[in-house]
Amino acid sequence: MKKIFVDLEMNPIPSKAKIPRELCRQETIEVGAVKLDEHNVEIDSFCAYVRPQYSGKIYANIVKLTGITWEMVENASSFDMVLQEFLSWCGEDYQVFAWSESDRAQFRHEMNLKKIPVEGSLVYLMEHWIDFQKEYKSLFPIEKIMSLDKALELVGIDFEGRAHDALNDARMTANLYRYVNDDDQFAELQRRVRELFTPSEFTLADFIDLSGLQLDGD
Repeated sequence: MKKIFVDLEMNPIPSKAKIPRELCRQETIEVGAVKLDEHNVEIDSFCAYVRPQYSGKIYANIVKLTGITWEMVENASSFDMVLQEFLSWCGEDYQVFAWSESDRAQFRHEMNLKKIPVEGSLVYLMEHWIDFQKEYKSLFPIEKIMSLDKALELVGIDFEGRAHDALNDARMTANLYRYVNDDDQFAELQRRVRELFTPSEFTLADFIDLSGLQLDGD
């Protein structure tokens, strides 16, 4: 079975669009993913920008966070078209992994907003989705939410490329998955993480992930 690691970047729906915001507060503006084979070797990647339907701009805080500007998405495909391209790229017999549950929730809310029926290959996608952050936390004495870059730092993996780039984040999540699933490294990894997680060395701020905090648009 193939493993697909996916990441989304989003832009707020303006507050003046009151009814859409009741269903979904943000719109996807980038989808990035990498595909691993049964030996955890990367065999393919997917990256596509998405044109927002309800906003005519990318908010300044999102530009700063992601590097995505309006010029990069204004001629991009719509969410439903990119979703179909992504499903086609995924193929068959795969498991999806994402860092936290937020991206699957975004898919659900945005499909509901844009009246995209959850049927066929979309059912398979949503039913074969794993929250890798939750899986990672279960391996160690970790209770609080942890950002991807902090999780990578704990195991000694350098973040390559720009953070909050959907393809880069997906690839780094895959790298973390490979690391913690290496039997030769896992015992030493657990020992190191347990040593780090002592009350005297960490504060609540070390654990809480505020990197994805986005301010609502006006």
